[in-house]
This record gives sequence, structure tokens and C-alpha cells, in this order.
Amino acid sequence: MPREITRKVLTDAMIHKLKPAPAGKRNEFWDAVVPGFGLRVTDAGGKSFFLRSRIGSEQLRMSWHYPATSLEKARATAKAALQDIEKGIDPRLSLLAERQENQDRSRNTFKAVGERFMKQYAEPRLADNTQREYRRVLFGPDTEAWAKRPITSITRADVRFILDAMVERGSTSAANNALAYLKKFFGWCAEKDILEVPPTDRMKAPSPKAIGERTLSESEIVEVWQAFNAAGGPFRDLFKLLLLTGQRRSEVGGMKGAEFSGLESDNPTWEIPSNRTKNGRPHLVPLSLQALAIIKERPVIGQEGYLFTTTGKTALSGFSKAKERIDAWLADKRKRANSAPMPEWTLHDLRRTMVTMMNEKLGVPPHIVEACVNHISGSAKAGVAGVYNKAVYMKERREAYNAWEKYLQRLAGEKTAEL
Repeated sequence: MPREITRKVLTDAMIHKLKPAPAGKRNEFWDAVVPGFGLRVTDAGGKSFFLRSRIGSEQLRMSWHYPATSLEKARATAKAALQDIEKGIDPRLSLLAERQENQDRSRNTFKAVGERFMKQYAEPRLADNTQREYRRVLFGPDTEAWAKRPITSITRADVRFILDAMVERGSTSAANNALAYLKKFFGWCAEKDILEVPPTDRMKAPSPKAIGERTLSESEIVEVWQAFNAAGGPFRDLFKLLLLTGQRRSEVGGMKGAEFSGLESDNPTWEIPSNRTKNGRPHLVPLSLQALAIIKERPVIGQEGYLFTTTGKTALSGFSKAKERIDAWLADKRKRANSAPMPEWTLHDLRRTMVTMMNEKLGVPPHIVEACVNHISGSAKAGVAGVYNKAVYMKERREAYNAWEKYLQRLAGEKTAEL
């Protein structure tokens, strides 16, 4: 005779109080609400819901672990499964589809896709500083609430909300930059068929972008050079190298002893590795005599061999405070001379000043100037020309840097010791 089955209404309180089954056995408690539905308890105390039924001539068994699946959820799922069976539908297929959907959703959360983007796109192609900016935007506090959301659920309104919040707290430039990084990220997602339409599509910057056009005049160049001494410590040499080489702040600040060659020869060179340049391409910088003198006087510190560091482990930071000291020195100097304050300028203007003066004052061909600052957007290197033109113009670049140094010396009245 078939074993008699006792049914009772399963409740959360009852399930919580159930003890483990005897050794080597398991206990089953059938629900009086849903036919074929019940709870199984093992001798180890493990609990799981089950559903037993038939679909056609085949026996059907389904189970859900407790407490990962609540009583309410398991009972509702069992009811839905019985309704599917009545329609001739195998509920296990629906369950499989739901599990697959959950896996896809988990795999395609904003954070998970962001990590894939970093591994597949950013890390192989972009400089370390650019990678850090992407991580700040994708995994920082502004987008933290998106981390576990399916990336397909991120809307245009969501993006606009975080950008507006950044603007409201005074981070206008950061908001513009965040949009640029998000556009690239969501565009990559669309290329990988993770998204159909990027939520940033045709979205305008939250604030008009200030295009950098500031170039220091000849008199300002002399003033600024003199003010570099007011920065004190390693910043004095670092800022001078910014003007002498025209390279980016992060590139000069991250200088390492191993990046130099031929310092005792007639052709001293600084090679910036690809992981430290903005365009991900290694860059050779011929060193003028003054740049060489500064570099040779700098100590090489720590295992990483930094020339500019306070810890020996990381590159120098604190540029803003050093720049403030320079600005304060300039303001005081002009005030004592009853001169108007110097118009606002940035450290990046030093790079733009060198490029402008090389073109306008020194007659250096534009493609040589572009090569000096590692630009690939000029006509000599852009498009098809860039595919075939692999010239590095080292001789011409060295001549350009030597001419630039002599020009700076002339501005200071041939005071070579100062420039």
C-alpha cells in the first residue's frame, strides 16, 4: 500500500523550528495549500522546498533551497509551475530561462561591464593616468548607485542626474570630463552588442567647455620662470622641465631614472613609455643642455627610481598647492611694481606656450613641433599619412629643443645661469 502522506499548512515559524532528520534519513513535510509541494529536511539540517507532479507520462521534480528561496517565493513558483503543466508547458524550461536571465543580468551589471571594459579596452590601450580617470568615473562615488544595476537599465535621465549633481557641487570641469568618459564607455558597450543605444547618445556637456587658448607672453615667461624658484623643493625643477620640454605634467612628474639614455653623450634622450603617455605610444624627448643639467642634479629615489617623489614609492603630488605658491609670488611681485595682476594661467599653458613659440617665433615646421609633443593629429601623421610616415625626426626635434632653450635664454637677457 502507498505510504500515507500527512499534509499541513507550511509556515515560516514552523520551518524555522524544524530539527534535523535522524541520521541517514530525511523528513518530508507536505503543504496543505499547494498539491505536490512540500519541504524536505536532511539529517544535516539542510532544508529545501520541492514540487512533485507529472507532465504527460514523465515525472516532474523541482526544488528550491531554503532560506535562499523564501516560503512565499517557493510556493508561488510551485503554483505557477502547476498552471504551466495544465497548459502542457514544461515549467522547468521557464525556470531555466529565468535562471539564464538572472545570470545575464548579473554578468551585465554596470560594475561587471565596467570591469570588462577596463580589461578589454582601457588597460591594453591607455596610459595609467587615463585608466585611473576611467576607474574614478565608472567605480567612484558618483556612479556607485549604478554598480549592481543591469547596464541596460541606465537611462539618459540617470546620466543627467549625476552630471547635474557634479555641477551643483561646483565640479563643472569634472562633469564635462565624466560625460566624455561615459560616452566612450557606453559607446564601447554598443559596439559589443551589450546595449542597443547608448544613454549618452547626442548628450551635450553640462557646461560649455573652456577651450584652452592661453599662451604666456615673452615677459610672462620670464616672470613665471623666476617664480618657479618660489615653489621650492622638487617643484622648482619639475616646473622648469615642463617649460623646457613641453611635456605633460603627469609625464614629467613621473620621470624615472631608467627612462634616460646617453646622459653623458651628445645625444641625451628621455623615453616616456607607452603606459605613461596620453595616446598610449612611447615618446622620445631630446634633452637640451638646461633640461639635462636639471635631470642630472636630481636624485633617483626608491626602487621605482623616481626623480620627483616625497615617498619613494609614488610620483610627486600636490601640484595645486605648489602652483598657488607661484601665483602668490607673482601677485606680490606685481603689486610691489604697481602692475596689473597676471591673467589666470595653468601649468598646461606652459606646453601650449612652447608649441606656439616654436611655430611663431622660431619657425619650427609644424610637423616637427607635433613630433616634439607626441601629437599624431597633424597632417604629417594623421589618417593615411600616419600609416606610412614612421619618421621620428630626432635630429630636427633636437634642433628645435636647442633653439627653444636659446630663445628662453635671450628672453632673460642671456642669463644662462637663470634659464
